[in-house]
Amino acid sequence: MALDPAASMQSDAFDPASNHLDARIDLGARLLRRHRDLVVTRHDTGAEELRTDAGEQEQAGRLLAQVHSDLHSKTVVEFLREWRIIS
Repeated sequence: MALDPAASMQSDAFDPASNHLDARIDLGARLLRRHRDLVVTRHDTGAEELRTDAGEQEQAGRLLAQVHSDLHSKTVVEFLREWRIIS
C-alpha cells in the first residue's frame, strides 16, 4: 500500500514544509536552447516531488523566491496542494 508522501512528513504542530522539502532551479538543455526547471525534492530521500518549467532567468528567480517563501509559511500538505496544480 502506497503512503502519501505529504502525510508521512506531517505532525500535529505547525511544521513548515522547509523542514522536509527543498527547491532549486535546474538548468539544462532542451532542443539546443537553455531551459530552467523548478525542482522540489524531499530532504529524507532526495526524491523529486515537483518539477515544472521555470521560464527565463528573471522569471525563474521570482518563482524560486515565491516557492522558498511558501516552503517556510505552509505545511507540506498545503504546499503540495497548491504547487502540484502547476506541474
